[in-house]
Amino acid sequence: MWNKLSLTVLALLLSLPATAAELPPNPAVTETSMEQGVSIEGLVQDAASGKPLENVYIKQEDSLNAAFSQAGGKFSLRLMRGFPSVLVFSREGYESVALPFQNSSQNLRINLQPLKNYQPSLAPAHSQPEATDNLHIFGDQFTLFYQMNYSMLFEQNVGIQGAAMNEMGLDTDLLLFYPLAIRGRFYRGRLPVNVANFPFQPAFFVNTLQAKIGTGWIQDLNPNLQIYLGGDLLFHNQSPDNRSSQDQTPVPFTGSVLDFEQNRVSLGARASLAWKINDRLTLFPDLSIYPVGLNFVRNRPGSSPVDFLLAGDLGLKGRFEIMPGIYAIANYNTQLWYGAGANYLNNVHFFHLGVSVDPWTVAAKLQ
Repeated sequence: MWNKLSLTVLALLLSLPATAAELPPNPAVTETSMEQGVSIEGLVQDAASGKPLENVYIKQEDSLNAAFSQAGGKFSLRLMRGFPSVLVFSREGYESVALPFQNSSQNLRINLQPLKNYQPSLAPAHSQPEATDNLHIFGDQFTLFYQMNYSMLFEQNVGIQGAAMNEMGLDTDLLLFYPLAIRGRFYRGRLPVNVANFPFQPAFFVNTLQAKIGTGWIQDLNPNLQIYLGGDLLFHNQSPDNRSSQDQTPVPFTGSVLDFEQNRVSLGARASLAWKINDRLTLFPDLSIYPVGLNFVRNRPGSSPVDFLLAGDLGLKGRFEIMPGIYAIANYNTQLWYGAGANYLNNVHFFHLGVSVDPWTVAAKLQ
């Protein structure tokens, strides 16, 4: 019976309708709105000139709330709650300013101080080196060269011509006080002379020593063209080894001035161009004229020991950069002497190959 009563109570409970207690409604979410913040209005101007500044970036600190000043330097911005009430004013070329605001403000004037050493564009990380004296087309250089020449001498009824090999020389330019330049070329050679019907050939040799020294000024014509103008001194010594073994007097094998020791000294002017074809190749046309010259001839019988000379030197040099400060050189030039006293003409064609070094550029690259 007890079990029957229990089942009856359980059935009554299950038949009752299920009801749920209603939860209180969710509290309203308070939205953060700029309308509830502080409003800032005014204009931004240059502190030095008082000129209104446009495109000044105005940003609330630590937020994305920002604006730009408009025409006339005017700006307007509402501060957002939950962030610092600080506005940062910034523009390129001016010192940035951070100002706190607690209340709304209007008709403000914000002065930005211009930077004293401002540059509108930054230098690249790998900028080109600044121009220096040793980057001019005419620059400090020392050239060691190997030279060949073809010589011709005409004196009255005598004509002599021939080639000489294995001549060595040094060509140099020094720009110690740019645009003042000191230029020089030196070489030493040995010319063999064959004489017809002589028991052995060559019959004798003519030892040659030449020094060409000058100084002048360099002028820029355009970025790829320079000109050099200056004075020049040409010294040329010829010493034959055709002396007699008995009295050491010269043996007149050729019957010309070539049989005697000569010291030629000429004074004149030199003009050179430096034409930069591209980054590696440069051409140097060169002209020297010597209107005043003397030839001191030793041991020449029956003639004056001094001849008056007219001389000239015309050439073209090419320079090719192998690496910074090191160049390959090819040069051709021809020299002409006319002896007014003895009426002789001496023409020599030179061709040399060499290697040129700019010591300052090489030293800079090694640092």
